[in-house]
This record gives sequence, C-alpha cells and structure tokens, in this order.
Amino acid sequence: MIGALESFELLSEQSRLRMVSLAGRFLRFLDADRSAVDLRTVGEDSVTEFVRAQTVGGAPSVATMHLRRSAVRLVFRAARSLGLADGDPSLDLVLPPRSSLRTRPLADDEAALCRSASLHTLEETRLPAAWALAECAVRSSELGHVRLADLDADEGRVWIAGTSRTQPRWVEPTGWGMLQLQRRARSLGSDPERPLLYVGRAGSDHHRQAASCVAVSTVLRHAGLSAEPDVRPLSVTGWAGRQVLVDTGRIEVVARRLGVRSLDRAARLIAWD
Repeated sequence: MIGALESFELLSEQSRLRMVSLAGRFLRFLDADRSAVDLRTVGEDSVTEFVRAQTVGGAPSVATMHLRRSAVRLVFRAARSLGLADGDPSLDLVLPPRSSLRTRPLADDEAALCRSASLHTLEETRLPAAWALAECAVRSSELGHVRLADLDADEGRVWIAGTSRTQPRWVEPTGWGMLQLQRRARSLGSDPERPLLYVGRAGSDHHRQAASCVAVSTVLRHAGLSAEPDVRPLSVTGWAGRQVLVDTGRIEVVARRLGVRSLDRAARLIAWD
C-alpha cells in the first residue's frame, strides 16, 4: 500500500513525503491489534479516532486534523485502485473549517488529494486536464476558451487568451499537468480550434464558464472537499498564487501569473495580508 502511495505523483517532494508518512501512521494505527489490515472492514469510528488522536502537546489543531484526513483519503483512493477497498469511511467525517474566510486557498495536502481525485477513472481525461490548468491559476472564465492550438507541448506551456477581467498570458503546467493535457489532446483529434475542455464548438461565455466551473467543482467533490464551507473553485487559484509567492516572494509576480491587473486583487485571491 505504501509503495502505491509513493508512486502517486502528488505535488512537491516535501508534500509527498508528509502524506506518505501520515498514511503509514494510519495503517500502523489500524494494525495495532491485528497482523493484517482489511480496509473493507474499517469504519468511520476508526478513522475519526485516528484523525482526532491527541498529539504530544494535547488536542490536535484543526490543520492537523485536516492533514490527517487527507492522508486517510489518499490511502483509500490507492486501496480502491488496487481492489483492496470499495469505499472511503472518511468522506462523512466533518471537521471544523480551516479558516473563517468565505473562500480560502487550498492547502498543499488538499491540492495533492484533488490531483489524485481528478483521475476518477483510468479513461478520464477532461477532469485531470481541467485540474492541470486550474493548478496554473487559469480561472473558470478562461478554461472554456482554451483550444488545442493553445497547447505548446514543445515548450511546456499553454496560451491563455484572458477575459475582460484577466490578462492574456502563458502558463506553464507541471510535468504531471502537461501529461494530462497531452492525454486530453490526443483524445480530441487534430482540429486546432477544438476546445480543450468545453464539450462543443458553440456556447456563450456564460455556458463555457459554468461548464468549466462544474469540472473543477467535480474534482473537489471527488476529493471530499465540496462540503468545506471555505472551499470553492477559486480556492485552487488561491493555492496556485500562494505557490508563486512562496517561490518568488513578490506579489507583482503573483498578479502576473493570475492575470490580474491589481496587486490588491492578487493579495485577496491568495488571502495574503
């Protein structure tokens, strides 16, 4: 099981190691009184006990509980892919919100879980492609307008034409993201004008945005995050901008990556004071 988790292309090496470590702790927690764990028999009570277990300093923080729950969800996602489980008892585990914001950036563990959840089936190409672009801070109003011609696989980038509220720009998906975009492109044929995500050749801006928003929302639902009161499709934009701020320390670079004209708007999107 741990080997399967280690092979998941999540996010950074640091994020992957943290999640794998927590997953291992969960499996050892389940195995305390048994020689082998049958994940099909694990119920919500066991998951809740692990997620809410005391730390050295006392009761776990809200962030710690969310992180543990994400690790548990990855365990059951890997188990289902291996035929070792049928469901996920963590999906009904409700935790206090991570913030008091109306919309907050995703945490790294949640973004990792969403990347995995986007591959809902082996044949799925649209959802992982949508998530790959969302990871680059491509907004729901922009997703429906991306065409096959905008994908530059040789340079590892995608052209985003922008909207009345966002600037045109190049974005650079991760290696995982480019793989998903190429998988999607191969499934669509060779017409360069064909939309990469929007199913259809016609459609108003409103319809394209709604369809794209549904795609990102579906990934959040598969990851078990749709019930979080402070998580919305814009949360992945906030997460993407946060990564840029961590890497560069410059809010103006964040604004350019997000395609916004205002530094204040960029700061609000990433919940940065």
